[in-house]
Amino acid sequence: MAYDLLIKNARVIDGSGTPGYSADVAVADGRIAEIGRITDAAQRTIDADGLVLAPGFIDQHTHMDAQLLWDSTASPLPEHGVTTLVTGNCGLSLMPARLGDESALIGNFVRVEAIPRSILETLEWQWRSTGDYLATLGERLGVNVACLVGHNAIRQFVMGDDATEREATEVEIETMAAVMRQAMREGAMGYSINRNPTHFRDDGKPLPSRIATEDELLRVAGVLSEFGSGVVQHSSFGRRNVEDIDSVARLGAAARRPVLWTGVNYQPDQPNIWRQQLAYLEPYFQQGLRLFGNSNIVPFVIRINLKTSQFLDIMPTWRSWMARPVDERRQAMASEALRATLRGEMDPDFKTRLSRVKILRTGREENRALQGKTLAELATLRGTTHVLDAMFDLALEEDLDTTFLASSPIENEMGEIIRSPYTIVGQSDAGAHVQYISNFGVCTALLGQYVRERRLLSLEEAVWQLTFKVASIFGIRDRGLVWPGWKADLTLFDPDTVESCDVEEADDYPGGFTRVLQHARGMHYTIVNGEVLVDHGQYTDARVGTVVRN
Repeated sequence: MAYDLLIKNARVIDGSGTPGYSADVAVADGRIAEIGRITDAAQRTIDADGLVLAPGFIDQHTHMDAQLLWDSTASPLPEHGVTTLVTGNCGLSLMPARLGDESALIGNFVRVEAIPRSILETLEWQWRSTGDYLATLGERLGVNVACLVGHNAIRQFVMGDDATEREATEVEIETMAAVMRQAMREGAMGYSINRNPTHFRDDGKPLPSRIATEDELLRVAGVLSEFGSGVVQHSSFGRRNVEDIDSVARLGAAARRPVLWTGVNYQPDQPNIWRQQLAYLEPYFQQGLRLFGNSNIVPFVIRINLKTSQFLDIMPTWRSWMARPVDERRQAMASEALRATLRGEMDPDFKTRLSRVKILRTGREENRALQGKTLAELATLRGTTHVLDAMFDLALEEDLDTTFLASSPIENEMGEIIRSPYTIVGQSDAGAHVQYISNFGVCTALLGQYVRERRLLSLEEAVWQLTFKVASIFGIRDRGLVWPGWKADLTLFDPDTVESCDVEEADDYPGGFTRVLQHARGMHYTIVNGEVLVDHGQYTDARVGTVVRN
């Protein structure tokens, strides 16, 4: 028999978590046809000697909703081995969309996900329903895409401009449930919610999802129980209290489906909270609920620019000023009254974080020597008593063109967190924060930093975390294992060199807009539905990705 693709001499890590083995893998008609010692011919043969062959990785927390409409490859995610991604997280989706509500839906993304309005306004809205959007996406995909439906979009669709102003009526809640029901019939992978108290539209109004009562959220989530498929994704923020898990559990009970919530991570200011969260989760899992804490495994790295960044949004007064024109903001930043208010709103933990923020790039040549220094060092150099004043003074001096950098290291505790059966790896946020944060490399960071460099988990465990575990939670069939008859979503990488590259800039968004991104090293091939999409970092013409439906 002649196969379409034959991969010889691979070390197969099949996604099940069991030890790897040596084998050849043959592909025909987009599926894995045979595993073993294969002598038959193939149209293309890849010698994988020294490489690991694994299932294609599944990035379950992205915001590629818009980028996929102009970039069907979702670059650079496939360079990191991603063959399937999930959009519509954090209560944010571009569907359903009533005619005339496009600007409101865009406004949900602008501040929360830091995607410029000018970019989103280039979209050609060829859809109204979830089904329409999935059909638009599926015309020529390079990767596989599953979509959640955001509660913000549902609320806007049903309530119009009142979505950000008031609680819903009984009839409106019933209509929202009907909209969600139709979305599930049309293939949505589930429902996402955003209760983050720092998340606002670009006009300064709170996200619609934040206005909803818990009863509304539960009744829309309950639609999933009628289908026995899909997931609920829940985003929140703030100091973690284990009791917050109770509300997540109520969502799980209503939906009778897995809930992915944000999240379980090591936090230096609350060093034991993750242990308390995992202990609190255990009885709920024993009751049959599946409440997976989303764990952001990559080092926290964010570029900060005071024209648009959200970094200081933890302070309510600053948040309100961010909704105003930049010129007004400049005047306010120079005001001692505003600065005094912000200093009063800043808790000690955040002040410590701010002190560690570094100056990444200055806007003026005479300030180049400041690059690499922390705000604490800047305050000392300039004789300023508070790091916020030092930050504002430099930014104003440079017409707000200064770029700052906040980062944190990987802590050993993260290894124990992600090995827990109650967590899920992810939260790349790929497609969001396009000027400031680039966490495309979740998969390669896990393989490189966690497995090879830190030895916090085995290679088999890491591959399982990125593949079959995610597919099992989401109910994605035929993907996530190297197994005969399953879809041939595969990746080939060198375990000795695989890693995420440093963040860099690219002018590849509509209109030549500059974004930040990460490429990868050590990833040799990414194969989607049996065809090579990425060959040693270069994209082919293959476009055989599909919409993955519930």
